[in-house]
Amino acid sequence: SRMGFSNRFGWSLSREAAFDACARRYYFHYYLSWGGWRADAPALVREAFLLKRLVSLPLWRGQLVHYVASKVLRSMRAKGRIPDRDAVIRYTLERFDAQIEFSRAKRYLSEPKKSGARINVDWLALFDHEYGRDVPEAAIARTRDECAAAVSGLLASPVLETALETDRALWTIENLDAAEFAQTFSFGDATVYVKTDFMFRGAAGELSIVDWKTTRPAEPVPDAEADEPGDASAQLGVYAYYAARVLGAPVESVRLYEVKLLEGGAAVSRAASRETLAAAEDRIARGIARLAAVLADADVARNEALAPRFFPPVENGRCRFCNFYRICKDERNPHRLL
Repeated sequence: SRMGFSNRFGWSLSREAAFDACARRYYFHYYLSWGGWRADAPALVREAFLLKRLVSLPLWRGQLVHYVASKVLRSMRAKGRIPDRDAVIRYTLERFDAQIEFSRAKRYLSEPKKSGARINVDWLALFDHEYGRDVPEAAIARTRDECAAAVSGLLASPVLETALETDRALWTIENLDAAEFAQTFSFGDATVYVKTDFMFRGAAGELSIVDWKTTRPAEPVPDAEADEPGDASAQLGVYAYYAARVLGAPVESVRLYEVKLLEGGAAVSRAASRETLAAAEDRIARGIARLAAVLADADVARNEALAPRFFPPVENGRCRFCNFYRICKDERNPHRLL
């Protein structure tokens, strides 16, 4: 393309989960929307790009909490202690209020999400606001309380104390202020996206990978876009593969902590093994092949999607809650993709 950067093929567990949930939605999100930030893009492409960035209340909750977690870890790395709980919760709620105001005023229609390499932290486009749906005050209040509770769980989590006993210079913290992808590696001709929230190394060289979970215990498996695919063993496998093959960590030294922030920060830890690695390699290869099957000549380097008919929409009663409802199912919209 003119800008020398093109839509690159990538595989991740959440990307494949999105494909499984609805192939048409996957097509809108990863293909039709590409280039929709350009003023000269076709109207449907610009629309797909706008809709792609809408989030639901639970997804917003997850994003905000992950952002605050990365800030907390940066502070800990600099100062060697867990920051004051009240100050962090106050910061979280300030962000929450600023973001909902931004979305309510539909400032996302006129203000860019990122300028240069930095993201506007308070940029938010709620699904409900864009679709003109009423967001009950009670639902907003509950989401606000859940953000505070999740941050409380984060600060109380034993994983933070464990991490503080290690060399902070070796911490890896996802940088959510920069408009960049987290960790990636090549697998054949494909790029695999890993997206670890936090990694630290113990005195004996063991590598701990931490995954913040922000779903409520009773919630269904989260939205495929939420970067929290339901299958924990597959997730452990992909992380372990990355740690062993890319970072060179001995596989026996890799541990994955799943920290359930809305359950007081309780952590479940799993250890990786050679079997984990073999299963992950197979899982990644099969996943890439599945997503490549809907590309022209199955060519991941070219990454050109087949015609939309190869991406059939799913009819599952959830269409009304899908970002792309307007360009997929809304009979009143003359600009939908038929």
